[in-house]
Amino acid sequence: MDKGTKSLLNVFLSVLAPVLVLDHCSASGDSWWHLGTTWAMVVALSLPTGCGIYSLVTEKKVEVLTVFGLLGTILTGVVTVYANTGEGAAIRPDTPWWFAAKEALIALLLAGAMLVNTRKEGSMLRAFVYSDAIFDVKNIEKAVAEKDARAQYDRTLDHAAYMTAGSLLFSALANFALALFFLLPVLDAPAAQQTELYNSAVSKMMWMGLLIIGVPLLITLMLVMRYLSNKLIAVSGLAEERIFLPR
Repeated sequence: MDKGTKSLLNVFLSVLAPVLVLDHCSASGDSWWHLGTTWAMVVALSLPTGCGIYSLVTEKKVEVLTVFGLLGTILTGVVTVYANTGEGAAIRPDTPWWFAAKEALIALLLAGAMLVNTRKEGSMLRAFVYSDAIFDVKNIEKAVAEKDARAQYDRTLDHAAYMTAGSLLFSALANFALALFFLLPVLDAPAAQQTELYNSAVSKMMWMGLLIIGVPLLITLMLVMRYLSNKLIAVSGLAEERIFLPR
């Protein structure tokens, strides 16, 4: 399976499939796909978890983004269990705030990790922007060494990391606000409906987050990548086509 197909499959299993499960399987009814709120959440969370574990096992290496994805899924499960330990069928009244904090935490951890070891091969900058699947890093670093421009090169990577971390900080705030927007109204519903509405709200957060937060973040990362490529051309002295891997 090529990388493009793997990426599409990963998006489907990690985002689209859980959304479909939470939207259509949370009800309690006679149809076989009506799993109820608890099992719908279990199935929805098991899909990205299984995808992450499969990636870890088959690729024989730990991808930082996969680890953060698994952490986010596990924390969603923890908050969901906590939410359903309230009185009767109602979710706990502080659930929206815990969920919002969880949503912001992942982006904050990513931002913090972005600023650690920005010049190392396994850094978050390499995972997000300065990927050796796009840039010819060895060729660039060889040219930098020949020009004795290591200081300028390191400064360029640091600036790219700062910009990316800034976009992740914005993502943390947006995730926090989005979670409260969808979950606080659940508390106003009758107690018997709150668990099902909670699942529906989590589903909406997943796909709305992809549109409202994910797309702007992707655009920002593309702008940072453009900034990085321009600076690398200046620092290394290489032509634009030589800083990227041949297609």
